[in-house]
Amino acid sequence: MEIELADVAFDASVWDVKRAFGTILHGEGFYNPTDPKTPRAVNFKVTLNPGIGGVRNNGSGSLILPDRKVGDKLLKRVYEQGKPVIINGRKMRLFRAKKMPGRGLRETLDKTPYLEPDEEEKHEEKLYASMTAPRIFSNEYEISHRDRGAGLLWFEYDHKLIRIQVGDKMTEQIGSNIAITFSNIRRLAVGIDFGNPFVCFDLLTPPMFERERFNRTLTGDDWRDQRKFRQRLDSLTPAHAVVAPYAHHMRVIMHTESDIQTFVRLCEIAEVQRPIFANVDTFKKGFFSPKQLHRFHLWLKQFDWPVAFQIEALLRGGIMTTEDILVYFRLRLEKLYKDLGSKAAQVLRTFCEAVRTRSPKDSVADCFQRSLPDGSRRDKSGKLIVKKFADDGEDGERTRDMGKFQCHHVTFTPTRVILEGPYVSVSNRVIRQFVGFEDHFIRVDFRDEDRLQYRWAREVDGTTLLEERIGGVLKEGFELGGRRFEFLAYSTSALREHAVWFMNPFEHPMQGTITAQRIRDGLGDFSNVIVYPSKYAARLAQAFTATDPSVSITRDQWEEMDDMGEGDYLFTDGVGTISKELGDMIWEGLCTAKEALRRVVVKPHAVRSYKGVVVIDHRLEGIKMRLRPSMNKFEALDKNIAPIEIARWFDKPGTSYLNKALIMVLEDRGVDQKVFLKLQELAAAKTTTASDSIEESILLLKTHNLGSSFGIPWLLRGLQAAGLGMGPERAPAGDLSGTFLQSLMIFAQRHVLRDIKHGARIPIPDSYLLVGVADEGPAYAAEGVKDVFMLGEEEIYVCIQNDEDEEPTYLKGTVSISRSPVVHPGDVQRVRAIGEPPADKVCFFRGLKNVVVLPSVGTRSLASMLGGGDLDGDLYSIIKYDPLLPTLHQDPMEYKGVGTRRLPDGRESTVNDICDFIVEYINSDVLGLLSDRHLMIAGDDRACIELAKLCSQAVDYPKNGVPVDIFDSPRLLIREKPDWKKAEDSDPRDTDYYYSSRALGVLFRSIDLNNLKLPISSTPVPNGDVIFATEREPPLSDVISLALRPLIERQLHYFYNDDRHVAEMKTLFLRYEKELRYICVTHALSDAPDIRLQEEEVVVGTILAVCSQVRWRRDRIQRMKLHSLDIARDVRRRLFQPADVMNPEQGELLYGLSQAWLAWDFGMRNKSVFGAQSFSLVALNVVLDTLSKLGGLII
Repeated sequence: MEIELADVAFDASVWDVKRAFGTILHGEGFYNPTDPKTPRAVNFKVTLNPGIGGVRNNGSGSLILPDRKVGDKLLKRVYEQGKPVIINGRKMRLFRAKKMPGRGLRETLDKTPYLEPDEEEKHEEKLYASMTAPRIFSNEYEISHRDRGAGLLWFEYDHKLIRIQVGDKMTEQIGSNIAITFSNIRRLAVGIDFGNPFVCFDLLTPPMFERERFNRTLTGDDWRDQRKFRQRLDSLTPAHAVVAPYAHHMRVIMHTESDIQTFVRLCEIAEVQRPIFANVDTFKKGFFSPKQLHRFHLWLKQFDWPVAFQIEALLRGGIMTTEDILVYFRLRLEKLYKDLGSKAAQVLRTFCEAVRTRSPKDSVADCFQRSLPDGSRRDKSGKLIVKKFADDGEDGERTRDMGKFQCHHVTFTPTRVILEGPYVSVSNRVIRQFVGFEDHFIRVDFRDEDRLQYRWAREVDGTTLLEERIGGVLKEGFELGGRRFEFLAYSTSALREHAVWFMNPFEHPMQGTITAQRIRDGLGDFSNVIVYPSKYAARLAQAFTATDPSVSITRDQWEEMDDMGEGDYLFTDGVGTISKELGDMIWEGLCTAKEALRRVVVKPHAVRSYKGVVVIDHRLEGIKMRLRPSMNKFEALDKNIAPIEIARWFDKPGTSYLNKALIMVLEDRGVDQKVFLKLQELAAAKTTTASDSIEESILLLKTHNLGSSFGIPWLLRGLQAAGLGMGPERAPAGDLSGTFLQSLMIFAQRHVLRDIKHGARIPIPDSYLLVGVADEGPAYAAEGVKDVFMLGEEEIYVCIQNDEDEEPTYLKGTVSISRSPVVHPGDVQRVRAIGEPPADKVCFFRGLKNVVVLPSVGTRSLASMLGGGDLDGDLYSIIKYDPLLPTLHQDPMEYKGVGTRRLPDGRESTVNDICDFIVEYINSDVLGLLSDRHLMIAGDDRACIELAKLCSQAVDYPKNGVPVDIFDSPRLLIREKPDWKKAEDSDPRDTDYYYSSRALGVLFRSIDLNNLKLPISSTPVPNGDVIFATEREPPLSDVISLALRPLIERQLHYFYNDDRHVAEMKTLFLRYEKELRYICVTHALSDAPDIRLQEEEVVVGTILAVCSQVRWRRDRIQRMKLHSLDIARDVRRRLFQPADVMNPEQGELLYGLSQAWLAWDFGMRNKSVFGAQSFSLVALNVVLDTLSKLGGLII
């Protein structure tokens, strides 16, 4: 019997309706399990008619029963007994249908058992997952060229790509190209579908789309004729533009079966992975049709923006289709939002990562269930009840780091919009003004499809693409999750990464409507630079520099003093002074916010704010700051209060390293190759033997800034104090061989050796990297101070003191000084370090530590001789190691600016002019390419000097707006590259490189990374690990626990933990593990679902994957370090958070120790589970910290 259904709730699914009828038909009055006449529950079928505009159904459907008697009984119950069927708060109406169900269906229902809706829903989902596996191809867009001529497919071996040309040169003027790089191919399949031979490309990212004019006019000059004749596109046609952001896999129909055989053979010749022969069925699903996308966005408007962002991420990331979301998962998503509100965004962010990396055997429903917070449950009404979320906390503002915030990230590629986050990012003074409204600010990156920066082949013109794609987004804004975002500004460092800030206008309860223009107008008076778009933007950028807040001073506490020097080469360009009292206030403010700084012994004598560097002047009394005109970039609107924002502090000396450019210059200046080779051998030997002792391990980690997010160097120091050692050293409490810490050291060693081989990054003995400041001696003398000691020309002052040093070290004698990047031979200068200043004279820099003081006398500033440097935060390499001092003299280059480009009509700049500049900058950002070219043609003095000038112009481009056309730079003479460039290629071929006899070639060939084998590492398991209820081995039986046993017993009066108390750490661990899993996926260099970072990489702070653009890896590592620092800090805070962090009470310390000891125990019991080992190290850090503060361990 068939019953028609009406007034069905629009948000109800088939499973909701089936559950409702199942409760009735399998309940009292319909089914008696003890009655032999009804051996099983009645089976039935429910169908709902699909809705439009994104709703689940149109309010109607049908119920099919195997027996008429059951149907009559149901209708009688509803209408005669007055017991309606209610779903989601709405009464359904039931009518006897005029038609009868088919006989086959009736027999099926009569003979087959009833399947529970939950099980049937899960089965249906798994069935759907198998249907949309790679062997099913949905044809979302197609181009047919059969009626207009044949397309062409060929391999370009030199460029490592497959090119497909759609267009006939004989009959058409313009054709389209699709270029697929070898590295972008994940899988290849060939086969025959209804007589059509095909090739399927399963791609990691969308291919490159290009337009080419076939019959262009040629001049006969091949260098010019083969330049920019192809135009890069974001899509092939307007119809393709709709689909391209969501669907990038390709299916190419060949002419004959022999064509696919030829294709397979060419793949083998070109060393591309061999295609598999497969049956790939093709359907037209219309997942991304305009109508379906419109439905999706209409439906999306019901959610809060953070939730809508995560749902968009599911669609735009290629994780789910519109059908997946609107049909199969719609109810789950709506119910999750109904139960959790905006907190559902946290669950969906985890769900995104889980689905993206799931194993083939894992269903999407399993991923969803696993993404729910630990301990969540549903009450009797079905509502999801969650105990606590990751960002819940009773201490709130007290523990908040005002220098950080949770930031959403959006990346625009030529075709896609990639969504990430939110995850922790460094804040700036603008965003800090709007606490509680941070999610209205997002960071937007512009990158190529592979997430690398735009690089054009010589024959490709990308200008139009950038103007239309990037320029369009910048000027018109974009809509995301129901919010409209508009361009705001950028910071200088972000611009180098091709990233900017966007914002969504919002209503502030105190300030009213906040828009991008209002924020820009409120930053200051820019009338002195408003006619220069690049300089105007650079001034705005200073307010968006990533900074930490410290203290504020009033107008009477700062003053302006004159710069020293004249013309282009000021001695004090970008540097001012502060009193010691103000310096102490700034440092105290930073220490309060950043726990790692509380262990620093030597306070910094210089800090960098967004206007420049300020250094301590001991003559200043009280709270006083003195600035210079060179630091005054624009006038602030509020001159009564000045918040001091700190971009960087210099509390310790940096390590000076060799690099490719410096080695090339020093070699040309007379330094023998053997010197570089000796230093590399020494560095490699120290690296490979670093794990032989804790002292050497700590030195390696601190020298290369590794493991800092998890406090590994300090942790090793604490274990050393507890009597533990590493490797061969004989320690009383045992050694750390075979522990997770030893695995971390191997990853750290691999990181360092990789940098040595691929970047020639070799530590230099007796050398330091220091911020430059000016000698204020001439200013003292001008004020009338008597007996002032001043630096002379070619003299510097350097005093070094690390935390562990009892006495400072004064550098004395001949040294070299340079500044990165080094491009001109004169960028390295020999100078004299004066040592300790005389005690009988007044000296400004007496007592200054960990800075380099440059002279303020002479005809030209020393900083300007070093690659056109200044003193607004530039770091200078001071080399005392005698064998590296250049023996041949070279005059410094005249770094004179090329002027600043202004608008042609002299009008004032608008935000659109800034947008145009950003597009031009991205198109002309060739500094890295120029530097590479400079290294590869070293030896040709004339060409090198020309490239040095162009590099200087490229460095200043963000400020002066004058671009460099790399086409005008000196050309490479041969196609092949030197072999030391092989490191930057993810797929090197010997035929592309030549044997380099220069020092870089010798150094590169001397390091073999295969000698250091990485241990079996811990990567996220797609379907999650099993957390053991009981330990596999006796608890606390490892070497670290046994070493700490007497210390723990002395403080807590017990050693072993109660199993129940250990189990209570599961919630904290799962919160940590989910975020660590997200880090491993989000910060990987590739979007491939099977590419994830390893746990050791996150803890050490490195990414070992090969990448052709070092800048991209460096940016990813920095984001990963900041993110991992945040989750480690969160765990530490939840284990131990005293009321007064600087002066904790004994009871607080003991409680923190007990909690941390439980967390350590939990981690060690589950050390085979992903994340448990690093979790235990975070806990161990707290254990050692509290023991130290209790006096039980001297570190």
